[in-house]
Parts: sequence; structure tokens; C-alpha cells
Amino acid sequence: MQTSSDYEVYLGQWINWSRGPVLGATLTMTRSNGNLLIGFLAFFVAVVGARFWRIAALILHFQNSTDQASDALHHQRQAVLRNASNPDEGVITLLDIMLSWRGAASRPFRRLLLPLLVSSCCVAAFTLAGGFSSNVQFSDDLGSEVLLTGRNCAASYFPDNATTRDYEALYYPYLSKQEGSAANYASQCYTNNTGGILKCGTFVQQRLPVQANYEADCPFKGGLCKTNSSNIHLDTGYLDSHAHFGLNAPPEQRILFRKTLHCAPLVTQGHKQVFNVSGDKSYTRYYYGNSTDFNYTTRELYQRNYTYQYTNDLRERNPSQMSGYTMGVQAYFKGADDTPLTGSSNFVPIPELDVPNANTYVVFRSGNGVSFAEKTDDLWYQATTPAGVRVNLNSAADNIKVYWMDEVASPMGCAEQIQFCNPNLPEDDEARCTPMTGFFDDQDYPEFFKDPDAKARFAYIVKAVGQPGLSGLLLNLGAQSLTTRYGVRQGLQGPIPGNQWQKDVEHWMSTIMTVDQANFVSQATGPTDPAVKLFYRGPENKTEQRLCQSQKILSNEYASFSILGLVLIFAIGGLIVTISMSLEAVLAWISRRLYGQMTYAQLEWCTNETLQLQRLVQEELGLGTWKNATGSVPITLPGEQLGLLDLQDREHPRICRPEAAKKDGFGDNDGDGKGVRYQLDGISIDDGEKFDLKTILSYSSGDWKV
Repeated sequence: MQTSSDYEVYLGQWINWSRGPVLGATLTMTRSNGNLLIGFLAFFVAVVGARFWRIAALILHFQNSTDQASDALHHQRQAVLRNASNPDEGVITLLDIMLSWRGAASRPFRRLLLPLLVSSCCVAAFTLAGGFSSNVQFSDDLGSEVLLTGRNCAASYFPDNATTRDYEALYYPYLSKQEGSAANYASQCYTNNTGGILKCGTFVQQRLPVQANYEADCPFKGGLCKTNSSNIHLDTGYLDSHAHFGLNAPPEQRILFRKTLHCAPLVTQGHKQVFNVSGDKSYTRYYYGNSTDFNYTTRELYQRNYTYQYTNDLRERNPSQMSGYTMGVQAYFKGADDTPLTGSSNFVPIPELDVPNANTYVVFRSGNGVSFAEKTDDLWYQATTPAGVRVNLNSAADNIKVYWMDEVASPMGCAEQIQFCNPNLPEDDEARCTPMTGFFDDQDYPEFFKDPDAKARFAYIVKAVGQPGLSGLLLNLGAQSLTTRYGVRQGLQGPIPGNQWQKDVEHWMSTIMTVDQANFVSQATGPTDPAVKLFYRGPENKTEQRLCQSQKILSNEYASFSILGLVLIFAIGGLIVTISMSLEAVLAWISRRLYGQMTYAQLEWCTNETLQLQRLVQEELGLGTWKNATGSVPITLPGEQLGLLDLQDREHPRICRPEAAKKDGFGDNDGDGKGVRYQLDGISIDDGEKFDLKTILSYSSGDWKV
């Protein structure tokens, strides 16, 4: 099967009708751009979290603001609420304050609990929000749902100008390759086989549901089945063109499809005869109805009075030269109203084998001399005829008794039916569903859909799934359709279970379902081999063109995002950021309108800001001529010098006036980081420097003297 990277994907905005017109609004982009968007979303959520904290901190700050004298813990809490730029910083600083004041202030834990809880909740909530912001991407382990462009849309048909050589050399080999890929996909993706190398993430549904009845009645009359109670009946149920096949459409434009397959191994007694050609050449002929063949000399069809024949002589060959099993299929197609389609069929079944309103197949499987390592009573593979011994040249004890199949061409009969339904009609409406039938042509039921657009949709879907499945599959794949082929080596078949034939039929059905899934995708993309374009034609009307542009697949090469999710994130986040950036100004405007001035809580909020706290300290020392005392950045007159650190006690630094630092020995007056440098009658002494002077220093009138 093709991988998702082989398809041309639509980039941009579209509606995924699986989620509806609102929730399904989708934005598809390349994987690299999608990763950038996810990273930006996480960053944006972090910014929003910081701004939300600023709103919460302002509310808490205003709530705790008071014009009464308070202790240091109160003022430190207010300072943290004003200056912690994000909730992480708030949590860390508040915890530090709580631990530092433990035992030194009144009820520090209780007084700091609320802001600590709020900041912690902000950290937790927006950390989770940052992680979950990636959920706006519609994705799972198999990838995102994306829409194909439908640029090369084309459906298969049988052109009048195609020659036999075109079919035999181009079209049929192409179909065999496609169906071989489908068989491999079914082997891995329709089973629990997790060890395969195929990727099962192209179709919107990895596998289509099939209900299996392993104890079904015989589908035929007259005792033709080997058993009347252990046959197999497979039923897909009603498959939705949108949900199961990925044809993106609102509910009123969807169509339901159903396929059934009912198979049973056939008795051969009374329906076979050995036909001798010469003394050592013979055939076994099977009689389940007359068959049709083509005379390449006269180029005419002719009738044969038997259904199938196969040589009896292949058992005499060297098993190591065997190519394995051989398949033969005889098909009898029925159309609307149980009408036989003899022109498309290659045999006419006996009355007992003719199932009303169904395609009837007889599938013959020949062993070609393949021997079995163990006896098997499987109803289709039955091998109990002794075939001698497979000799082990190294050890006679390891010789193997082997067995031939009891039939040179074991027959199995199958009845196949399909049905279409209009889900928009009531279930009790007779016009809701077509009758169960075999070969389907959308022209057979003109009353099924009334308006031209609906009829065009119906015709498009019939092209994908309405054609016979089993006969074409087995003719193209032959023995590759059998799961037992993996157990054959040098003409020896390994052990098989007693219900192996049912496993083969299930595999056929899974492969047919895979082909149907692939047909929807291939109609939107056209053939992968330019050599077979002769057998494909583009959309016949605007409706088909629109349907070509409505096919969904899964892809890991692209990323699809919820537009609603993106809008909500950016709208709510943008609102939070806007509120946090404008809240102070709005509150100040309201206060001036109501009271003519800012409230105490607002002024405290302004002055608790880092730069304003710095202003308060400097201004309290009489330093600087300050302006913008309630704004975000207070400023002084140009060139004004502010206070320095007093480093006489490095465990308790303070601010002092510049002249005091020079006069009293405070600060670091020469900038060498060693503290003050004293001048004693021409002798320079660093603060803390040891020297031996038998001198007592005294201070008088601001001058040092000896």
C-alpha cells in the first residue's frame, strides 16, 4: 500500500464532518510548521499564566492592603505580590518568607497560605495547560486526519479502444500488484499480527468491521455442502461512506454500504468424473454447471458441459519443483431483480448452486503435488491419502510420513451480496435500502436517489465498492490469496488447523475490504502507474470533482489542528493578557472618576513596585528630585547622585548618603570592592587592613587626627 507521504495533501482550512461544522473546523499544515505552532502554543500559555498570576496577585494585594501600621511580614508579602513576575517566583519567595519568619512572626503560615495556594494553583494549572495545549492537534498514534487535494482524481473503467494486450500486459498486472499489497495489508492490519513491517495508518479506519458466523447454514440446496452447520458467513454490517471510508461529507450526503460472503466446501461425490486422455494422462472434471471458455483460434465463446477440470498427474513430479497451490474460479453474476449477467459470467450453476440475488462462485484449489506433513480433516484442505515418506538423508528416524490432498481440485462454493442504503430515510421506509444483490450498477435503481447531486454521489461510491470482489481478487492473486502459502517449503505443507479454510475465507474478505478502502483513496489520487491511465478517467461532473476533494486519510507527515481550539486559546489568553496589562490603568481611571484620587490600596500597589521602592529609600535620605512617583519608572533630574551601600557590616548592609560614605568611612569610595579607603595624614589604609600603629585615633569636627 502507498504511505501517506505519497499523497498530495490539502494545506489550509477545511471542515472535518466527523466533528461537525464547529468542532470540525480544521487547519492542516506540514509537520514542521505544526511542531512550531505547538511550541508557540506552549510558550503562549506560559505567558498567559504569568499574566493571570499578575491579576491574581493584584487582587490579593488589594485585599490585604491597609493604612494601619503592620509588621514586616505583611509588607514583605505585599512586596512579593507586587513584584513576583510569575507564579513560580511567587511560590519560591513566599515559601522562603514562611520558613524565615517561622517562630519570629505571628501566624506566618496562616497569613501566607492563601497567596501560596493561589500561586501554586497557577503553576499547576498553567503547566498542565501548556502540556495539554498540544491537544488542539487532531492526532493519535496513527496520525492526523488530512484531506487529499484530488488534483489527479480518476476512476477505473473499461475503454472501448483498449486491446487485449493492454489488459493482459498493463491493466491486470497493475490490479494484481494493488491487490497483492491489499492482501499484505489485510494479513497485518486486519489481524493481531503486530510484528509486520507495514504501516497501518493510511485509511481513516485501520480495519473495517466484519461479523463472522462460523456455524452458518449451507448457502446452497440439495445437500451440496460438506456440512450443514459449520460453514462461514461474513457480514460487514452497514458501513458509512464517511466514517468507514473517509469520504468527508455532512450526514445528509452519506451513503451506507453492506457486503456479505457466505461460503461452504462442496461435496464432490456425484459431481466429478475422471477423464482419461491417454494411458498415463488423466483429468478430474467437476460438474456444478456448464462453463464458458474462449476459443482463441475462432475468437468465439463456447460452452463446456463441466465446470472445471484439473490434471491428476502432478503428484508424480518432484515436490521441490512445485510452485505451490493453484487456484481456479468460476463466477456467475446476478444483477438487479435477480437478472443473470451471462456476458460477464464464465459458468451457469446447477439449480442447487444458484443463490437468488447473489453472485455465485466455485473456488477450486489444487495442490500441484504439495504433500502434507500431517493428516488434516479440514473440509477444504482434506489430506488423508498416504503419499509415502519424505526422507531425511542424515537420519532415518526423522523421515516424515506425508499425505496427498484427497481432491486434485478441492471445490468451495461462495455466495456474495452487496447492498446500499440512504441513512437519511426512516428505517421503515422501503426506499431506504436497495435489495441485496450481486453485481451492482447505479443505473439499476434510479429511484434510490432523486436529485442529480445525490445520484452523482451514489455513482461515485458504486465505482469504488459496487463491483464484484471475490472473483477478481482470486483471479488476480491466485494462491497468494491463501494464508497457508507461508507454510509451504519445497512442496511440503506444514501443519494446519482444522478450520484453515475459514481462515482463508476471512482473509479474502479482509483483502476485499482493504481493496474497497484503497479504491476510495485511489479514485481521489488517480493511478500510481502512468502506463494504466488508459483505464482511468477523470470526474464526469462537478459533484464527482467535489467528492475527489473530500477524501480523508491519516498521515504523520502533516498536522491538523482544531481551529476552535486555537481560537479559544488565543482569544482567552489574549483577553487575560489584555486585562492584566490594562487593569491598573482602568482601576486608576475609575478611582479618579469616583473619588477624584487614587485609593490607598492603589497607591500601595504603585509604591511597592521595585523601582518605586528604590525611590522611597533614596528619597527618604533626601536624595534626588523625583518625578513620576506613581508611575512605572520614577526618574530624577539629570546627573543627580544617589546613595551607596554601607559595607562596614557586610552581614547587614545599608544605604547611606554619598558624602556620609566619604566623610564617615561608609561605602566603597574607590570602587575596588575592598571597602572604604581611609586617609590618615598621607597614609592610605584599607578597611580591615592590619597594621601596627601605637596610635589612638580620635574624631573631632569631622576630621581625622593623630
